[in-house]
Parts: sequence; structure tokens; C-alpha cells
Amino acid sequence: MDFFSNILIPLIILIIIIYGKYKGIDIYDSFIRGAFDGIKTTYKIGPYILGIFLAIGIFKVGYGIEILEYIFSPILKIFSIPKELLSLIIIKPLSGSGTLAIYKDMIPRVGIDTLKERMGATIVGSSETIFYTMAIYYGNLKIKNIRHTLICALISHMAGVLASVFICNILFN
Repeated sequence: MDFFSNILIPLIILIIIIYGKYKGIDIYDSFIRGAFDGIKTTYKIGPYILGIFLAIGIFKVGYGIEILEYIFSPILKIFSIPKELLSLIIIKPLSGSGTLAIYKDMIPRVGIDTLKERMGATIVGSSETIFYTMAIYYGNLKIKNIRHTLICALISHMAGVLASVFICNILFN
């Protein structure tokens, strides 16, 4: 399998080069233009991404999660969601890497192969980083009116969370 993995990427690059030469495309120039466009896009979306990461850092350090766990504990009990998962549920729409960091911090508290850990892993894998994705796409296209995108995305996130908890309760409880 290692041989296949080591051969696959150079093979794909070789196929692209051969196809480009066959079509008469200046491959090096196309690569440079694509890299330059990628740098411009990174420059455009940089402030949006920085804002998201800054907000997550302030929220995590400022005991925001603990306050929200206290406030939302009655609602979490209704849906059988452990309070340890609230930080994952809140941070996942903001940042995938932030969610992974919170998940990594959660594992020693709840234990490996526990119901809470499995629910957390399922939540991490079953939802999208809504605000991050919207910041990239809408920010890059300079779209100000997001219409119903955010509401629909948050509803789908909550559906994914509830489905994750429900399915994990059925399979592992």
C-alpha cells in the first residue's frame, strides 16, 4: 500500500503535464497564475479567518463555555446531551481545528471509548464549520446579504448533533 501511495501523486502530476502538453497549454505559466490567485484569495479572506480564531480564543479563555454549560444544562438534559459536549456543539460551527482542540482536551475528562467520547467524535465528524465556510465563500465574493444560509446551516448543525446523540445512545448505550 505504501508503494501505491508513493506512486499516486507523481503519477497524477505526470498525467496533468502530459495532458497539458497535448492540449498546448503552458503548464508552468498556468501554475504560476494559479499560485498567484491563491495568494490573492488568502489575502482577501485573512481578516475573516483571523477574526474567527480570535473570537474562539477569547471565548475559551474567558470562561464562556462554563457559563454556557450552566445556562443550557436544563435544555441539554431534555435532549440527553452530556454537558461536556456543549463546547464541541458551540465551537464546531466556528472552527474545525478549534473543535479538534476542544475534543482533544475533552478526552482525558470523559475517558476513551465512553459514550460521551463517542458522541463527541460523532459530532465532530457530522457537522460543518459554518461560520468559517461562510466567511471564506461570502467574504471572497464580497456578498453582504446571506439571506437564509446561516439559519438553514445552524438548523442542519443542530439536526446533526441531535442525530449523533440519538444514534450513539442506540448503538453504544
